[in-house]
Amino acid sequence: MKTIVIVLNGENLHAHRLPSVLHKADIIIAADGGANFCLRHDIRPHYIIGDLDSIRVEHEQLLPDSEVIRIDDQYSTDLQKAMKLAETLHGDRWLIINATGKRADHTLANLLFLADKAQTVNLQVIDNYGSLRFLAPGEHSFDLPIGTTVSLLAWQAVKNITLSGFRYPLRNRDFETFFVGISNVVSATPCTITFSQGLLVMYEAEQRV
Repeated sequence: MKTIVIVLNGENLHAHRLPSVLHKADIIIAADGGANFCLRHDIRPHYIIGDLDSIRVEHEQLLPDSEVIRIDDQYSTDLQKAMKLAETLHGDRWLIINATGKRADHTLANLLFLADKAQTVNLQVIDNYGSLRFLAPGEHSFDLPIGTTVSLLAWQAVKNITLSGFRYPLRNRDFETFFVGISNVVSATPCTITFSQGLLVMYEAEQRV
């Protein structure tokens, strides 16, 4: 499996969480200001991409092994630029870090772009408290430790949703507007999530806030 890690410029991932992400990386892409984070943590990205308005010139010089791709397009975000590059690299999985926090508009935009891309790419967003993924209609099974906190949310109608292996199960329920299931708990493994329509956001909490 070829894994691409995309480093953004949001809330910085804590240093102790980095090894579990980076040891999986075959290719690292720093989106603009994400290069500053890479430099601070001695990460050598293969690519630095964006309009480069957030990266310091000396940082480009201190990362001589990185291919720098400057795109002066104010109608696309640095994440969108990084995603287009990642598509050409044909990775099987994308891991996104520093995608949330700081400005709420940036966070929401990032999640909207990633939700759309998740329909064709296996991707996860990793923050300081857990990881987020997007689930398409169908059956999804997870071998999560019993007691794991899992939240499920949808920004649209969800049909025939069934949750098994959770403290708060559901069976063939429809939600006509949107669905929000915060802080459910895994009670059996594997746990399964099945639905026939919609797009679910699944957040697996790994640390208490």
